[in-house]
Amino acid sequence: MPLPDAPWPCYAQGMAHCHRFYVSPDLLTTGAVILPPEEAHHALRVARVRDGDAVLLFDGQGREGRGSVQRVDKRDATVWVEELRAVPQPSPALTLAQAWLHREKTIEFIVRHGTELGVAAFVFFRADHSESAPKIDAKWNRLAIEACKQCGRLWLPEFRLADSLGEALEATSGDRLIAAMDEPAVPWSQALTGGDATVCIGPEGDFSGEEIRVALAMGARPISLGPTVFRSEMAAITAATVIQYEWGALGAR
Repeated sequence: MPLPDAPWPCYAQGMAHCHRFYVSPDLLTTGAVILPPEEAHHALRVARVRDGDAVLLFDGQGREGRGSVQRVDKRDATVWVEELRAVPQPSPALTLAQAWLHREKTIEFIVRHGTELGVAAFVFFRADHSESAPKIDAKWNRLAIEACKQCGRLWLPEFRLADSLGEALEATSGDRLIAAMDEPAVPWSQALTGGDATVCIGPEGDFSGEEIRVALAMGARPISLGPTVFRSEMAAITAATVIQYEWGALGAR
């Protein structure tokens, strides 16, 4: 099923593209909206918007406002929102259950590009081969906002933590998939039945045998990414891409 949050067409000064900025749900309304400081900085210093430029605002909860820049000065930018629309959360929803990795940059890579690919929720869990427990980083939300601004997505993903793979799976529903290299793989088209899905990706060193046993006992189906041994972050993004393709979210099949 195609993702329903394609951006509003926006035509200004003969251009088919206009900049998008994030505002919290309590600030998005029709009329004058003052951009928060970080977004104002982006508008003034990066996008270099001017009075009258067409822009789009979104609140990360499915609402988007169409309007134009009403006033700018050295630090502030005000947008006049002419119209609002609300887009339902994409369905089916994809959850990425990702084992905690050693380097922060790899987690940030997963957050940024997973958001672009429509991951609805990230569940980071401590795997048997993880060196430390996961922890929420405030930077993740900022990375997700930047990704949504770039790709046109209107819903920000959720972030959750779990102490184990089993705990991560207990909080999910729908199809459960696990990238397990040593298990006989089920074809993707059979592993996905059309509803929500959770795909489990292991850490450096892969899943332990006990983790695979637990996942299979909880109904997870083993899937394969082919003979190539991917890094964990690439496995996560590749799996998310394949699932979206199987759902028809990447265009005609």
